[in-house]
Amino acid sequence: MNHNSQMIRETMARNGHVAAADPRHVEAWMRLEHGCLDGLSRQRFTEEVAIAVACVAAGPQAQSEALAQSMGL
Repeated sequence: MNHNSQMIRETMARNGHVAAADPRHVEAWMRLEHGCLDGLSRQRFTEEVAIAVACVAAGPQAQSEALAQSMGL
């Protein structure tokens, strides 16, 4: 598990979304908007995780998996 995946997992847990989505899928959706996640403030990172979890939930899992694979995640 990479650093971003761990942070995403912890953020989802803090927000009551334990195991709501695969962290790879969440990271892939986040990277569509932000190529580099390191520059996000803690608050912005938390907001982006919530948006990405909603994106994962809105579409078929195959779409999120394809997106993650296309980004090498």
